[in-house]
Amino acid sequence: MQNQRLPLASLAALSLGLIATEAHAQAEATTAAASADQGIAEIIVTAQRREERLQDTPISVAAISGEGLLERGVTNLKTITNFVPNVELTTTNRPTAGGAAYAAWIRGVGTGDYAFPTDPGIGIYVDGVYLARTLGGLLSVADIERIEVLRGPQGTLYGRNTIGGAVNVVTTNPKLSGDAEGRITARAGNYGRADLVTTFNTPLVEDRIGLKLSASYFSSDGYGRRIFTGERTNDEDRLVLRGGLLFRLADGLTLDVRGDYSRQRNTGSVAQIAAQLPGATPALVARFNTIAAPVQNAQLGLAAGSVYGGAFALPGTYRSFSASPLQDDYDIGGGQATLAWDLSDDIAVKSITAYRKLHTRIQVDGDNSPYTISTTNETIHDEQFSQELQVSGQLFDDRVKFLAGLYYFNETGTSDKTSFSFHGVYEITGLASDARDTFTAQRYRARSYAAFTQEDITLVDGLELSLGARINHDEKDFTVQVTLPQRGGVTQVPLQTRRASWTSFTPRVGLNWKPNADTLIYGSWSNGFKSGGFSNPTATMAAPIYDPEKLRTFELGAKTQWFDNRLTVNVAGFLSKWRDIQLNVIVPGPTGGVVNLTSNGGSAKLYGFEAELVAQPVRGLRLNLGLGYTHNEFTDLAAGAVTAGITLGTKLPHVPEWSITPGIQYEADTGIGRFLLRSDLSYRSNQFLTIADPVSIQKAYALLSARLSFTPRAFPSLELGIEGSNLTDHRYLVYHQQAAIFGVEISQPGDPRMVSATATLRF
Repeated sequence: MQNQRLPLASLAALSLGLIATEAHAQAEATTAAASADQGIAEIIVTAQRREERLQDTPISVAAISGEGLLERGVTNLKTITNFVPNVELTTTNRPTAGGAAYAAWIRGVGTGDYAFPTDPGIGIYVDGVYLARTLGGLLSVADIERIEVLRGPQGTLYGRNTIGGAVNVVTTNPKLSGDAEGRITARAGNYGRADLVTTFNTPLVEDRIGLKLSASYFSSDGYGRRIFTGERTNDEDRLVLRGGLLFRLADGLTLDVRGDYSRQRNTGSVAQIAAQLPGATPALVARFNTIAAPVQNAQLGLAAGSVYGGAFALPGTYRSFSASPLQDDYDIGGGQATLAWDLSDDIAVKSITAYRKLHTRIQVDGDNSPYTISTTNETIHDEQFSQELQVSGQLFDDRVKFLAGLYYFNETGTSDKTSFSFHGVYEITGLASDARDTFTAQRYRARSYAAFTQEDITLVDGLELSLGARINHDEKDFTVQVTLPQRGGVTQVPLQTRRASWTSFTPRVGLNWKPNADTLIYGSWSNGFKSGGFSNPTATMAAPIYDPEKLRTFELGAKTQWFDNRLTVNVAGFLSKWRDIQLNVIVPGPTGGVVNLTSNGGSAKLYGFEAELVAQPVRGLRLNLGLGYTHNEFTDLAAGAVTAGITLGTKLPHVPEWSITPGIQYEADTGIGRFLLRSDLSYRSNQFLTIADPVSIQKAYALLSARLSFTPRAFPSLELGIEGSNLTDHRYLVYHQQAAIFGVEISQPGDPRMVSATATLRF
């Protein structure tokens, strides 16, 4: 692995003005650069389920507009972690599996497992609709108006599984008036990158009906390579379609109907054996090497005497000896209808009705060798329906702003998974004890009911009391059965159904003080809740039920603007108590293979801050800096956590203490056209990638990205650009773990240097 040092001098210069402050949200206006006379352009967010200025929103929220995403060269949702401190958004912690499934942590709270039916700890919302599954959650960026990242528990207005925070993806609205407009962006880059993004937005009936359409295709050959088969991995083949119709039915009455469909056909992500673990070869591996390896050596063309182990290690590379099938496919679609009715100037009603459907097929090679030691083939079907009703408005001469609502959610899903474990031994010996392949059938249903409210009460001019509460009731059913396909479907774990329900109350109390138009100081106490669930059967127990997580957070922050809005400084500090943490560990499965087991591990304390600065000192120049700090420590442990090797000194995974995100943007108008140059650095300090695994530590690293664009004066609707990420081609890992049952370490690398050229035509 290469070494890379953070350029401390430049960071120190940028952060000098923030060292004495404590913490909080991002207020970077990421639309096109405002002039020096106007200062930093405002950005409007809906973090509190209503439109308001980012600087007037009393929570820690970062917002990046669609133009800001384009200026940074962002094509996938996971990339926003490079621009937002205290946020980790990456691929799932299962190597080579679900490359489009997301794993997310905000201020140290979240989860890395995508296993069906595990719920996320960070909820993703698209146009106000919650996405229940993390599969397909790493959305391609197309037809996006803005992305909002809400830090801290969002248990009142968002509720379901937003214990660590929420990510709001807001797509563009159909136009009701004006001229038709659209955009076509073509991208070509290394590793066979070839993308095409198109959007079109027009009124159909002036001031009555608007239409928007978007069709995008993202493709690449991939940067990973499977040496044994010659296949490329980390490829991309994704089609994204979105459309919407907006009807103004009457004055104050609108109906917004939207639909989307995404289709992906990817090979999967590269992972490799990193090293052989010291000590004796595990018994099941030794048996495989003695009985099955000689036969497979002849079939695969391997040298006589080859065995599974460290000989197939390729640490620090984008290559693997994996030979079993890899696949990462999905079809995801849905639709929603939002009816908004202004009953009066002060009272509004909104209904959001949504349905989504998901089908995925994921094939994984868990041993990352030519042998058939561990491979899975899983198909998942999932459907969700949600209905939300909101009433909002102002009372008593606008001294009380309120929002109240009801929420219903229903999800049903199935999973059929074939796991090959030390396959080939039984085929030679015929012994029942060597039949370790399993077929696991799962059926799942979840229902959620909630009532919520929030009132913002003006006590005196400039001083506001915020009171919120949510009552949520979750019910879940889980049915699972494990059979042995090698023995004609003999039952290994009998059919079992587990049922559980939980009721939660998540209040919020806040005090917001606005001493002048440029300053907001706020404090809050808020709660988050993530419902419990079920794990797969293990070698020693039936499917266990784990309890819900709970989080309480105190937050104190300030949002300020200076020098005629040429400088914005936002800070926030937090202290959180996280109880009944749902930890994920790999344990022996029913026949000696492995399964991922989730159980409650105990409680932890987290504290830290965010500080974010945006400055526009002169016309065309914009500087921004994000600084985040998160400390985490266990305060008590459950028995299962101790058994898994967790101690009070263990650190939570994917929680770097420091995250620093400086950026610079310069725009210049010349005689031949407009130039815009932007560069960003993303620094993460040391972090563990797996709980209680000392080898999984990822040393501190920094990733550099940049984009240069040119708009010709003679053709102002055309923009030409060149962009790159990880420009220093730094090698780092997003997954690293000891697989003791195989006697090896498994690792998964992060993305290498990516460089592309773009052409955008607006009309």
